[in-house]
Amino acid sequence: MTAASGVMAQDVLPTAKPIGSPGAWIPENSYPAAAKASAEEGRVAFTLTVDETGHASDCKVTATSESPLLDETTCNLMLANARFTPARDKKGKPTESRWSSSVRWKLEIPPSAPAAPVAVPASAPVKR
Repeated sequence: MTAASGVMAQDVLPTAKPIGSPGAWIPENSYPAAAKASAEEGRVAFTLTVDETGHASDCKVTATSESPLLDETTCNLMLANARFTPARDKKGKPTESRWSSSVRWKLEIPPSAPAAPVAVPASAPVKR
């Protein structure tokens, strides 16, 4: 995240640090079945409120995927699975902070079907 120009470093809010890989917060089988069935895809940008204990206490979608189901699933997964080292204030005390990111929901493309066998006409001349 880039601070706005003219903002002094001491004015920038402290931020929480993710524990582990944020990608692991979305289990492999998390794509909602209804979204798959209707071929819904998209990117969900969000901001989490991280409490003093390092847990996500609130999630706000900041850019929708245009799929309410994917937006809701993203926030539900973040609230359930996201863990952070809490931000600390100037005195070193854990403090509430914000953390922003996005999730790209994309359906896998099924593998290509094998090429159909080529039929050779029965009347093709045979070379001897």
